[in-house]
Amino acid sequence: MQKNITQATFDSLQKQYYSAWFRFHPEAAVHVGVVGYEECLTPFGDEDIGALISLNQKIIFSLDEITTSELSANQKLDFSILYNAASIELHELIERDWRFLMPQKYLPLEAVHQLLSRPVENIHKALKHRLESVPEHLRSARNYLTQQPQNIPANWVEDAILGASTGAVYFRDLSRHPVVIQKFKNPSRLQPVFDAAAHAMEDFEKFLRNTILPQAEGTFSCGERHFNTLLNNWHCLEIDAKKLYSFGEKLFNKTQKELQVACEKLTGSDNIAEQLAIIRQQHPPAKGEHLMNAYRKRMQAAHDFVADKSLVTIPQTQALKVMETPLFLRHEIPFAAYEEPAYKDPQQQGYYYVTPVKSEGHLLEHNWASIDLTCVHEAFPGHHLQFVTANTNPENSLPRLLNSSATLYEGWALYCENMMQEEGFLNKPEHHFIMLRDRLWRALRVMLDVELHTQNLSIDKAAQRMCDELGFSIDQAKADLSWYSQSPTVPMSYAVGWALIKALREDESKKSDFSLKQFHDRLLSVGSCALPLVIKFEFGDEAWKKASEKVFS
Repeated sequence: MQKNITQATFDSLQKQYYSAWFRFHPEAAVHVGVVGYEECLTPFGDEDIGALISLNQKIIFSLDEITTSELSANQKLDFSILYNAASIELHELIERDWRFLMPQKYLPLEAVHQLLSRPVENIHKALKHRLESVPEHLRSARNYLTQQPQNIPANWVEDAILGASTGAVYFRDLSRHPVVIQKFKNPSRLQPVFDAAAHAMEDFEKFLRNTILPQAEGTFSCGERHFNTLLNNWHCLEIDAKKLYSFGEKLFNKTQKELQVACEKLTGSDNIAEQLAIIRQQHPPAKGEHLMNAYRKRMQAAHDFVADKSLVTIPQTQALKVMETPLFLRHEIPFAAYEEPAYKDPQQQGYYYVTPVKSEGHLLEHNWASIDLTCVHEAFPGHHLQFVTANTNPENSLPRLLNSSATLYEGWALYCENMMQEEGFLNKPEHHFIMLRDRLWRALRVMLDVELHTQNLSIDKAAQRMCDELGFSIDQAKADLSWYSQSPTVPMSYAVGWALIKALREDESKKSDFSLKQFHDRLLSVGSCALPLVIKFEFGDEAWKKASEKVFS
């Protein structure tokens, strides 16, 4: 079909915008397979940030001139995503410039890691150039961090110190990395480059510890106004922090009662901590490959169950590798996590990270019931299936690929736990108990997300709540809260997304021609963008209205 002038203009605006935008976001370019940025680290000089601000102002002005009614349905969706993303980035650069506040964002760990976990043209040149840029990159960072050290949150400095420390070890050991060994004829020749980057990380760690940390006393709270902006412009939820908190509180109280009932059915007692301790004792051995093989086996079982019951379409081309969490990520991933494939990866190779056990307490979290739930959540039919489906969507666009929302991808993964119990994969009472306990955790996240960012709740008080309500260790709670403080509105997305998908399905299932597989395929057919946009696009405005009212009324 021939495009009208407005449609052609919008496509041209998108193309022009992103061709400039990738200059300031080279890691995003690598992620979506745009070549030409593999050798670059993220620029952050005054001229760079000024140019990025100007770029976002110009695209917003240009989009305001577009008559959206003349766009196609797919373009209208992309218009909303692009407009909101540019508006949010513009606001954050002007109102809360990360360069003065977030030392952790300067660490070039993902910039190096992605070259070794993504298909990259001329990896030899790209890896060498990015690593050679590290010392000057971190020296320049000091100029910004020393300007307002009193405004930097102490926990962000502590997180950056830990990242710099583990990152130095990671850089120094790159000559032993399997991909480096495979791709480079003589990796040891690059050891001076690896050592220089590692030394720069060590110097940066000392600078943060000795110069910045003693002065750091800023707040990480983004404030109610920006929190509400994220709820509505990023996640498109059409609610405010107050309504969100009410949802979280109700879900927490409801789930707590359900958990007590499940506990009584298991043991005749409502002692949740006691039952949790019993379940935690049932785990694979930690030594050798026993733990990794347990995850591999249960991941395959989940895949086969989804395929046998035809619950959702499994992409023809995909691969998922279970492996140890990279060293520099272990302080952020205490147990397990997923890293999605690059958009243009021909194998669609995802990574299922499992962090090696450091103590008996850590091993208890790898109990059999939790392993099953984690494999459903992270692999099949959860994150891996969803992200590969999004990557292989023929209607894909840069706005969708670059602006994923946790309401969709985390909401889907949490919904999958519920659905796989209903379908009979998670068929033991212990599964139900752990699922409810994890849902309680996600409900508490909603409340903590709001309180941390709009009510000045401290990390220490939030951590104590997690210990009291969930039985977390203080270290586990603080590791979780570290990313809550850096990612406002992401913690709430798990429970909100789950509740919206559940409400949508309840309404759709009343239709005479309802098919569970078709429902799932439709839900995943749009991409990883904000769930409300997906519901409106695929199921209609009325379906969104009903689901929203059911969840938030």
